[in-house]
Amino acid sequence: MTIWKKFAEHTTGTFKEGHSSHSDSVEIEYKNWKIVFDNYRLWSGKYSAEMTRIVAPITLKDNFKFEIYKEGFIRKIEKIFGAQDIEIGYDDFDKMFTIKSNNEFKIKTLLRNKEIRDLISSQKDVNIQISDQKGIWEQKLPENEFELSYFIDGEILDLNTLNQLLQLFKLTIDAMLEMKSI
Repeated sequence: MTIWKKFAEHTTGTFKEGHSSHSDSVEIEYKNWKIVFDNYRLWSGKYSAEMTRIVAPITLKDNFKFEIYKEGFIRKIEKIFGAQDIEIGYDDFDKMFTIKSNNEFKIKTLLRNKEIRDLISSQKDVNIQISDQKGIWEQKLPENEFELSYFIDGEILDLNTLNQLLQLFKLTIDAMLEMKSI
């Protein structure tokens, strides 16, 4: 049984069998939102990489956008040369992640939630953002349509990790609803 079938059964999500260039996927309904887990092959010339991605289509009421990603060598070089990121006041988290947003107050409010910070920190790699591209790398979405998106290199084959990411998306959606951003 594939990881997506197991995950669908475990979460009462809907398993969707892949076709042609689309992998198997799981769709999970949460409140009025749909959270989709799948794999995506990212191509660049002769190079390709398998990615796991999670997307939840959202409609923004206030244009609040953010991007959170793990510090790495390239990101540290960017900071040395002046790339700005937001510090939220939790030193360990601030050192581990680069945080960008068009609304400093709202991103700090979102990340004040310890469970959200812990779920983000527990992942081996993090790339979570509000994207205006369908599935992060596909065509640009129509105006005022966005996706809460997460991606990581490789396939996630661990149910516990997938469950943590599902919880992260649910908590983030709840926080954005509470802030009246979606």
